[in-house]
Amino acid sequence: MAEPIEAVVIGAGLRGRDTYGAYALENPEQLRVVAVAEPDQECREVFASAHGLPRERCFQDWHDLLRRPALARVAIIATPDHLHVGPALAAIERAYDVLLEKPIAPRPADCLRVVEAADAAGCLLQIGHCLRYTAFYARVHEIMASGRLGRLITLSMAEHVGFWHMTHAFVRGKWGSTKNAAPMILAKCCHDLDLMAWFVERPCLHVASFGSLRHFRPEDAPPGAPERCTDGCPVEETCVHYAPRFYLKEFPGWPWSDVSLATDLETRRRALETGPYGRCVYRARNDVVDHQVLALDFEDGVTATFTMHGFAAVPARTIRASGTLGELRGTFEKGEIEVHMHGQISPEVITIPFTPVGHGGGDEGLLRHFVDVVRRGAADEVLASGRVALESHLIAFAAERSRIEGRLVEMADFRAEVAAALASETGKTPGG
Repeated sequence: MAEPIEAVVIGAGLRGRDTYGAYALENPEQLRVVAVAEPDQECREVFASAHGLPRERCFQDWHDLLRRPALARVAIIATPDHLHVGPALAAIERAYDVLLEKPIAPRPADCLRVVEAADAAGCLLQIGHCLRYTAFYARVHEIMASGRLGRLITLSMAEHVGFWHMTHAFVRGKWGSTKNAAPMILAKCCHDLDLMAWFVERPCLHVASFGSLRHFRPEDAPPGAPERCTDGCPVEETCVHYAPRFYLKEFPGWPWSDVSLATDLETRRRALETGPYGRCVYRARNDVVDHQVLALDFEDGVTATFTMHGFAAVPARTIRASGTLGELRGTFEKGEIEVHMHGQISPEVITIPFTPVGHGGGDEGLLRHFVDVVRRGAADEVLASGRVALESHLIAFAAERSRIEGRLVEMADFRAEVAAALASETGKTPGG
């Protein structure tokens, strides 16, 4: 039996601990963690204890880990968005194969910088686009690529973000400020745009986008609402966003683990009184959008739309692909795909079991695939490599440019602009 692939984990928060670290613990014959870098002492100690790591393999600063000769074959980077570039470049320089949590970076030039560094070094760079590795979207891609629908004419996709997920992650949480995270259309929806690029399989030519922060603003706060829910809110009985009612429950894991890793209610109550998750959602000083739409023009006349909003009572990702011979409709969370051929009375209904854990099985699928391609040295088989993922990232950045500036963005010009920006920063000729 082959030895497990050894990995260092940089960033032992939610994804590093509960996704990548958990997979190693559950599949020790495939993946073994041999070192961790994490600045938060509690997270670092919890992770180290779970993996049996000695003190000399636990680092507060990723620089200290990556200054050393490579300790393993793989580096898994799960730091916050704005801290991806440094460890990614350092790991590539140390000749690690890299699994980098999405998005690549919050700036387009930095995304290109990381991708080009990996290409130049000849190392494997896998981006965490786990939805490509779900049974549901793999089947959608299979149907669309088969030509069964005829020539693709238009594609409509949407991510209906649950209202509680919106307030937890993008209002109170880590992705609520553009100072510390990528724009929401990238931070939340780069999975969806990656899928769209995969399904269409043509270059995107033009992007237009509209959206704003419409609701979670101070002017929408109920009269008398304090800075924190725990400060005595006059509408606590009726406000669906009242923090103690949502967070002070029996500890089932995420998102409650973001408040505190402690399982007792009293510790989490104190965390709400001082930490970000106890803030009133109308006074959280967030600045990312809460709804956005995109219109996209692809080569060969294919058009597409994408809608994201944070007001869904029931979270869902939906897709509708219309071709010259038929149409595909699907809802990821229901595990249902309908293929309705033109002229037929009833559609074929394909049912794929869905689990809400681990992105519908995508996390496990990605890691199983990643370990396999690393073991075989088959970098060309990676579905969501850095180079492939770069296209959907650039579409997201172009959409944000369009939304802010109120104009159509030509992707050829935008790609050239990003390459020129990187060349200016590095002193290299674009494409050289």
